[in-house]
Amino acid sequence: MNRLFITRFFVLMLYCLCVYAKGEQKNVYNNTDSLKKYSVDVLVQKCYSDINPKIYCDEMLSRKLSDEEKTKCYNIYALKYWFETVNNYEKAIQYLNLSNVYAKKTGNVTFEKTNLNIIAVIYALQNRYRYSLQLIEKRNRLKSVEKTDEIQELLSGGDDDAIYALLGNFGKSIKSYQRAIKNIDDYLSSHTDISPEKKYQLTFYKCIKYKNIFLSYDYEKKLDSAGIYLNKIKNSTLSQKDKDDIIGCTEADYFILLGKLDLAIQKATKDKNESKNDKARVFYDLYYLARAHQLKKNYKESLKYCEQGLNTIVLNIDFVNIELELYRIAMENTDKLGDNANYLKYSKLYQEKNKKLNYDSRAEFISKLYSLDQIEPLEYELNHTRNFMTYLWFVILLLGLFTAFLIHRFFTLRKYKKRFMEINADFEKEILKRKQDEGEPKIYRNNLSDEKEQEILDKLNKFEKKQQFLSPAVSLSSLSAQIGTNTNYLSSIIKKHKESNFNGYLNQLRIDYIVIKLKQNPEYLNYKISYLAEECGFSSHTVFSRIFIDKMGIPPSKFIEYLKKEKG
Repeated sequence: MNRLFITRFFVLMLYCLCVYAKGEQKNVYNNTDSLKKYSVDVLVQKCYSDINPKIYCDEMLSRKLSDEEKTKCYNIYALKYWFETVNNYEKAIQYLNLSNVYAKKTGNVTFEKTNLNIIAVIYALQNRYRYSLQLIEKRNRLKSVEKTDEIQELLSGGDDDAIYALLGNFGKSIKSYQRAIKNIDDYLSSHTDISPEKKYQLTFYKCIKYKNIFLSYDYEKKLDSAGIYLNKIKNSTLSQKDKDDIIGCTEADYFILLGKLDLAIQKATKDKNESKNDKARVFYDLYYLARAHQLKKNYKESLKYCEQGLNTIVLNIDFVNIELELYRIAMENTDKLGDNANYLKYSKLYQEKNKKLNYDSRAEFISKLYSLDQIEPLEYELNHTRNFMTYLWFVILLLGLFTAFLIHRFFTLRKYKKRFMEINADFEKEILKRKQDEGEPKIYRNNLSDEKEQEILDKLNKFEKKQQFLSPAVSLSSLSAQIGTNTNYLSSIIKKHKESNFNGYLNQLRIDYIVIKLKQNPEYLNYKISYLAEECGFSSHTVFSRIFIDKMGIPPSKFIEYLKKEKG
């Protein structure tokens, strides 16, 4: 009987599960089917407004899309799902690159620039500065022929260069936003007949740009300048609600740097209570509360806010990685409280996150930024004027340094000019010599087999003629394998016949190549140094410049300058 009861019970359970599964499948089918009525543009809008954009992304990508629609869909899939929702940076980059494939096919330069900008932001968040800067340069080289909306240009002005603030180049970001603000002011002064609504909109976006400048000055600890832009927002004609929304919780950070810790705590607490539905603002508020209480030596209270913050982590696109900073503050608090178990826990979490981001130098900067030892002299500097004589001596010193710089520059430029003339003469002789050499058979001697040596030299000549040295991946071992000999034998042949070691030989080929390009192709004179470096196989423009100076005795920028004058 028991067996019969158990058998019946399992059959009943299996039936219920089947019915439930069919119901779920039906529901999924109905939900998916209901999306069919939406156009691609509507699905894109829903991706922006819904907390789960993947449903709409999947629906878009299941359809037969045009190349233009694929550009848009892969962009939104990368941005709203993989980047913002899941924080899977590699997948986001993969889909952004896919979006760019179709952007290039359709000639949509605007989307191509946008995609490159987002990838640059991702690299900046990962501390991969070199890749981020390369993408910015690539983005800047793209030229758009599309007609643009003047108002939209004014609203988004400066945003393209916001990436520089993520990289720590706050000055460049500030200048870009200052230009954007001037453009808005010029437009408002020359269009006095615009509607009040449009004027308010432009003022609102101008205040957002004020805030971005404020944040950059805040990070640079130029608090007097930061205060000026904060007051510009407070004194604007916007409603109080809009002013509060723009300033947000960032004023708490400003008060921390001023050493006004009680005001910072008051501001962050108020903002946290009023912004309960805004997870990002609450996350920042908890960070500022943890920071301020730690500086007040309220370690237990600071640790409480650290733990709350670490339970509500959101993606923050900022110079500071808040999650990592909360781990660091929690680690320091538990150390002060003598809580060894939690100290080990937070220390391990901090090290893992720090290693993943390669964040050491930036973490050190942030730590110094909030150090009380750094705040005290800052307060003195803000509240006391310097003695007149101090400024006078400072000006005299600057004038002396400037004069020395001008003298040094004069002799340096004269040396460069002389070297440039020598390079020109050597270049003409080398071209003539190569033409003569091409008509004469070469015979080489070595203790080893003449045939083998001749064979290797012939392959080296082919390597040079095919310009395979332009590949950044070429190395002594890879070239040895390609030629069919060992590294020691190839190295000795290069030393004997090329009068250099392998690296010197490779670098000379690359420099000779780019010099010929610069002299024979005028368009190369307008390329950036980083592009020239990449063109001839160097890993970075710094390495290229160093080797160019070493080989030619003159910086590449000066060489190009003299060539332009010569051809002009």
